[in-house]
Parts: sequence; C-alpha cells; structure tokens
Amino acid sequence: MPSDSITTPADAGVSSVPPEVTAELVVWWQQVRALACDQLQLLTLEGQRVANSMVALLVFGLIAGLLALTVWFGALAQIIILAQHSLLSAGQALGLAMVVNLSGLWFVLRRCRYYSSLLRFPATMQSLRLAGSEQTREVG
Repeated sequence: MPSDSITTPADAGVSSVPPEVTAELVVWWQQVRALACDQLQLLTLEGQRVANSMVALLVFGLIAGLLALTVWFGALAQIIILAQHSLLSAGQALGLAMVVNLSGLWFVLRRCRYYSSLLRFPATMQSLRLAGSEQTREVG
C-alpha cells in the first residue's frame, strides 16, 4: 500500500508545470479551437455554395441541352424549307431563331463555366495555403 503522506504530485517527485506554461497552453488551445471553428464555418459556407452551384449547373445544363436541341431542329427545318422553296424569307426567319438560340446557349454555357469554378472551394484552399505558408515561416 502506498503511504498516506503523499498528497500532491510534487510530494511524489513529479515536477509541477510552471503557471506561465499553463497559461500559454490555454491561450494556444483557445487559438486552435478558434481556428478550427473558423475553418469549419468556412467549409460549411462553401459546402452550401457548392450545393447551390451544383443545382444551378444541373438547371443550366438542361437548358443548354434544350437550346442545343432546338438549334438542331431549327437547322433541320431550315435545310428542309430552303430545299423546298427558293424564297429566303422563311429561311431567314429560322436563321434568326437559330441565332437567338445560339446566343442563349452561349449565355448558359458561360454561366455553367462560372458555377463550375465555384466547385473547387477557392476560399478554403486559399485559407489552407496561407496557414501552411505561415507554419513554414514559423518553423524556418
């Protein structure tokens, strides 16, 4: 049985930690918690943005597919009309409709490119790069 005269770790021969080290550890731990909370919050916000971007990409992809299909049907209709008639008025009208559809397709594809760039978590990646470069500076 151990003796009852030992009541503290210092009495048992274990050195106690100086209070300034304990205070530094507490401050360090609070900084780690705050940094982890900030990173988690940033990741959550970007996750929401990714979800919205995925929905927008799906919608714009469907619209792009429909516009491409109407351009195809318009091209076929224009070829048929021009083959049947030598007058250009109906063909010009369908050509104008195709130009409008192509313009819409161009706009939708540009929006798809914009939203697909948001799927890379740019702010999180930049934050992690900055944190990594700060750590290498502290070590070096």
